[in-house]
Amino acid sequence: MVIVLLAVAAALPTSHGAGDRLRYREGEIARERIVAPYDFSIHKDDATMRREQEEAALAVLPVFVADAKSQSEVLERWSAFEERALKLVSDPGVSPAERGEKLKLLGVPLPPDAIEALAAPGRARRCLGSMSGWLSEALHSGVVAEKKGGFILGYRTLNLREGDSESAAPASRFLEQREAVERITERARAAFGSDQRSVLLVTALATPFVQPTVLYDRAETEWRRVQAQGAVSSVIGMVKKDELIVDANERLTKEQMLKLHSLRNLEASRTNQSEFLYPPVARMLLMLLFIAAFATYLRMELLAVYRDNGMLAMFTLLTIAVLGSVVVLVPVLNLSEFAVPLALAPLVVASLLEKRPALVFTLMLAILATAIAELRAPFVPVAMMGGVTAVYSVARLRHRWHFVRAFFAIGMANLAAILAWDLARDTSAPVLLRDAMHGGLNAFLATTLAFLLLPLVETFFRLTSDITLLELSDLNRPLLRRMQLEAPGTYHHSMVVGSLAEAATEAIGANSLLARVSAYYHDIGKLAKPEYYAENEPASTRSRHEKLTPSMSALVVKSHITEGLELARRERLPRAVRDSIPEHHGTMVMAFFYHKALETDESARREDYSYPGPRPRSKETAILMLADGVEGASRALAEPTPSRIRGLVQRIIDERVRDGQLDDCSLTLQELARIRESFIPVLTAIFHVRAPYPEAPKRGKTEADLRRAAD
Repeated sequence: MVIVLLAVAAALPTSHGAGDRLRYREGEIARERIVAPYDFSIHKDDATMRREQEEAALAVLPVFVADAKSQSEVLERWSAFEERALKLVSDPGVSPAERGEKLKLLGVPLPPDAIEALAAPGRARRCLGSMSGWLSEALHSGVVAEKKGGFILGYRTLNLREGDSESAAPASRFLEQREAVERITERARAAFGSDQRSVLLVTALATPFVQPTVLYDRAETEWRRVQAQGAVSSVIGMVKKDELIVDANERLTKEQMLKLHSLRNLEASRTNQSEFLYPPVARMLLMLLFIAAFATYLRMELLAVYRDNGMLAMFTLLTIAVLGSVVVLVPVLNLSEFAVPLALAPLVVASLLEKRPALVFTLMLAILATAIAELRAPFVPVAMMGGVTAVYSVARLRHRWHFVRAFFAIGMANLAAILAWDLARDTSAPVLLRDAMHGGLNAFLATTLAFLLLPLVETFFRLTSDITLLELSDLNRPLLRRMQLEAPGTYHHSMVVGSLAEAATEAIGANSLLARVSAYYHDIGKLAKPEYYAENEPASTRSRHEKLTPSMSALVVKSHITEGLELARRERLPRAVRDSIPEHHGTMVMAFFYHKALETDESARREDYSYPGPRPRSKETAILMLADGVEGASRALAEPTPSRIRGLVQRIIDERVRDGQLDDCSLTLQELARIRESFIPVLTAIFHVRAPYPEAPKRGKTEADLRRAAD
C-alpha cells in the first residue's frame, strides 16, 4: 500500500502551480494581478493558427506537368493504328466480311457499327486522314483527368510546368477527356456534314486515343503547401518584462487570454530534465511524511485499526480517490479546487469508524492534497469545513437517505467557507457565484461517491457501517426468527442483553448500534443444542446436565462458541459482529461445572472448564460481556430490589476486572462506573417486584361475613 501511494504521488501531473495560476477562460474574472516575469512573444491561439495555415495551404495553386512523353506515345500509337487500318482496308484481296474481323484484331476497342463504317475504304481514308490533325490539336491543348464547371481541383488557375519552365495557366485552357472527344466530334460534323456514319466513326476512334497529357503532381503540391503552412508566423506581438497582463478582479479579454496562453506555454517549454525529476521525488517525500504521520497516530491511539489491513486498505483507497478527483476536476476539466470532493473520505471513514480517526484523516488529507497537487491556499479551509461537517453529519447514520442530509450539511458548510474567503477579498459577483456552484458540486460528488463506495468498501475490506448493522437489527431476519422459535429463552435473553448493552455504550459514547446488534447474535451457537441451556429449559423438567459429567457439560456449553462462529460465517455476518461471539465470554471459567468437577476430582484442570477466548478487544464486546453476566445473574435474585441489583452489578464488574477479562478493551474506571449506573435502571425496570393482586371474594358470603372477616 505504501508503494502504491508513492507511485500515485509520483504520477500526478505537474501542470498545476504556476500553470494553474494562468489557467483562465475568456470572460472570466482574474483572481489575482498578473505581471510579465520576462519578455516573451504573444502567439496566436491554436484555432487561429490552424485557420491561417489552412488558408496558406489553400492559396498554393496545384502543380500540373505537361507530359510530352505521354502525348508522343499516344500519337505514335495512333500513327501505327492508322497505317495498319489503311493497309487493311486498301487490300483488294480481303473480302468486306474478313475486313471487319481483322479490324477487330488491331487492338483498338471499337463498337460494331464503327467497325462496319471503317471497313469502307473511302470513308476509312477520309476519316483516318482528318483524325490525325484533330487528335494532335486536342492533345496539344492539354487534356486533364477531371474538370468541373471550369475548375480543376477547385481552382480556376493552376501552375503548369513545361520542361524547365513554370507558369500560371487558366483552367479554361485545358480540356477534360470528354471535352476533347466532343471537340473532335464537332470538327467531324463540320467536315462530313450529313455523313453520320463518318461522324460516328471519328467519335469512336477518338475515345480510346484521347488520354490526359497534363498530369497532377500531388507530391510537389503537398510539399509546397506544407512549406506555406510553415511560413505562417505564430507571433502577433511582444510583452515586455513587468508589463501588466491583467489586473485582479478584471474580466479577461481575448487579447489578454492570448498573452496568458503564451506565457503558460513558454513556462511549460522551459521545463528541463531536473524539473521532470524533482517534482515527483518531492511529492513522494510529502506522501511518505503523510503516511508516517498518520501511521504514528493510528499506532499510538488506535492500535486495532493500525493492525487491521482492511482498514489500512480503505485509507489507501480513499487517498487515491481524492487525489484522482483532483486530477480529473482541476487540470482536466479546468474547474476550481473548490469542486474537489475531499469530504468523500470523512464520510466513508466516519460511517465505518469513530469520529477521531475521521477528523485526523480529513486534516492530513487536506494538507496532503494541497501540497502534492499544488492547489491554492483557499482549498484548505473549505476542505476542512466540509470534512468536519461530513464527519458529524453521519455520526448517527441510520438510513441511507441520511446521505441527503449530509449533502445539504456539507453544501452549506462549503458555501459558508467559500463566501468567507471570497468576500474578504472583495471578489466580484460572477466569481462568487462560480465558486458557490463549485462548492455545491463538491458536496454532491462527495455524498454520491460515498454512497456508491461504502458498500464496496464494506464488501472488499470486510468492514461494517451503521447501515449494515441496522439491516442486521431487523428482528424479522431469518436467523433471529429461528432463534425466537427454536430457542425462545435465548432469544429473550439476547433482547434484554441488547437493551443493557445499548444503554451502557450510549453512556460512554461507544457504538451503541454495534453493541445492540452484537447482543442479538452473540448466542446464536445455542441453536445447535438449545435444550442444554438453562434459559430454554422448562421449569417443570430436570436439567439435561444432571445426566452428564461436568467435563461433558463443559464441552457442550463451550461448543456454542464454535457453533456460533460457524453459523455466523455461513450467514456472512460482519466481522465486528462475529467477534462478539467468542469475546463475550472471554477466557472465563464455567464455575458451576468446575466446582462440581472438583468435588469428584481434585486434579481437574481449570483450563478444561474455561472458554477459549479471546478476551474482549473492544469496548462494545466488553460491555456485552458485562451485560450478559448481569442479566443472567439478575434472574437468580429472589427479591430483585434496586439495592440488590446495584450490589449484583458491582460484584459482576469487580469479578471481571479481577479476572483480567477487561485488560484488552481500554475501558477506564470512570467508564465502568457509567456502565454500572446505566445497567441499574434497565434491570430494575425489567425485574421490578409487583404487589400481589387481591383474590376475588367467594360466592355465597354476605357483606356481614366479609365485615366480620375484616374485623
